[in-house]
Amino acid sequence: MNPLEAILKTFRFETWWLLPLLLLLPLWAWLRGRFAPVAAVEFPSADLLRAAARKTRFQRRRWLLALRYLALALLLLALARPQVEKGWSEVDARGINIMLVLDWSGTMRKKDFTLDGKKVTRADALIHVISEFLRARPQDRIGLVRFDANAFLISPLTLDHDWLITRLREEKNGRGTAPGSGMLIAAEHLLPATNQTKVMIVVTDAEQVNQGPPPDEVARAMAALEIKAHVIQIIDFKDMAGQSMSYNDMAEVPRLTGGQLFQVADVSSLRGVYRQIDRLEKAAFKEDRQRNYRELMPWFALPALLLLLLELVLRHTVWRRLP
Repeated sequence: MNPLEAILKTFRFETWWLLPLLLLLPLWAWLRGRFAPVAAVEFPSADLLRAAARKTRFQRRRWLLALRYLALALLLLALARPQVEKGWSEVDARGINIMLVLDWSGTMRKKDFTLDGKKVTRADALIHVISEFLRARPQDRIGLVRFDANAFLISPLTLDHDWLITRLREEKNGRGTAPGSGMLIAAEHLLPATNQTKVMIVVTDAEQVNQGPPPDEVARAMAALEIKAHVIQIIDFKDMAGQSMSYNDMAEVPRLTGGQLFQVADVSSLRGVYRQIDRLEKAAFKEDRQRNYRELMPWFALPALLLLLLELVLRHTVWRRLP
């Protein structure tokens, strides 16, 4: 499909009910020609009268009227708000469905990560790495759930990753840790993706859960729904060597669902985990996007105003009319 065909396929008038007003222009032109009064002599000069009496094929009055009616027609078209769609409403894509479940408890404010030579909080480092991950997977539908003592849906599955990053940066840290609640919300939004790859990535710095349902019970229900869960656990770097990956509340989640458990203590290892997850299998799906339209009103209104200005200038200068 060439660009012109694509434009014509999505072209529309938002206020189309104004278009019948165009039919009034021929009626106005006919009434004006039939009942227009005879004007008085504006330039009572004999020289002008003699010039006007000479025969000519050039009908300046008709040209002036044509300019005026064309300008009015363009103005009416502009008021009808012509638009063309910016993109298609349904897009074929190839990717997977991912729900991010992120710990936003008070401990995520701890400044023990280094980014670009500066100490930053765990939450800031997570936002930075997730932003890189999202931009690297433009074909994946990704949603976002955050949890502290409670869990909240920030975004359902979407291809609009820029909006998702903006929303994530607006979140504030709370108190408590309830990953099970966040996993339940995320699983609910993965259920409609039938016959498609469904993945959950849980990021937390908690070893023990103090709020919400037990994560292992939620994981058993997810396994029956074919939802794979990866768990990324943020820990202190000094504790990494002695930390056991087998005995904590979150360790059972990936084992039960077929995912993997990772432990990270800096930005580099966090990036490495997301790169590893980035090599997941793909699955085809269709994504419905909100229709956005580009306004074409200026392309009609500006020529109309220029034509009216031209008609006004010509009428009072080189195309002055004698009665």
